[in-house]
Amino acid sequence: MFKTPLRRFLRNSEGSYSVETILLLPMLAWGVLAFFSYFDGLRLANVNIKAAHTIGDVLSRETDPVNASFIDGTDRLLTFLINRPYQISLRVSVFKYNADETDFDLVWSQSRGSHAALSDADAATVTPRLPITANGDSIIVVETWMDYRPPFVMGLSETTFYNFVVTSPRYSPQLKWDDGSGSIT
Repeated sequence: MFKTPLRRFLRNSEGSYSVETILLLPMLAWGVLAFFSYFDGLRLANVNIKAAHTIGDVLSRETDPVNASFIDGTDRLLTFLINRPYQISLRVSVFKYNADETDFDLVWSQSRGSHAALSDADAATVTPRLPITANGDSIIVVETWMDYRPPFVMGLSETTFYNFVVTSPRYSPQLKWDDGSGSIT
């Protein structure tokens, strides 16, 4: 009784394009928005790591002691390179390797944004990630954070992009800090 009308309905192809469009258009729109969100997240993660490397390179070429206004300038450079209205933080630290103790000593640390500068106690959390260098050599550590919100919530949640870049000074043995009081570290 129901088999004949059901067979007729299944064989009928009138209006099939409209039905397929109505069924597939939402899935297609979801796919496009999801790909856009994933691409935007990957692109901004890439921009963040490039910006951190750029700041590390700028600092590695510096031969004069840097001061608070120089670090403010690197923070503005980071904001310019990322070019997004997200919350951004920057921390620059200089470590010196002590071969006798087979450990790094924190020389100085400065930060801008919501993350604090490293203290001697906090430096112990960073030093296991540092590469071994020659005795007395110093390295510059640039850390950046960016709180990322995806443009569309399609499987992505809010996350923080964190970058940790280690650079050796190029033209001087150590990047020095001028605190403005005449004391240079």
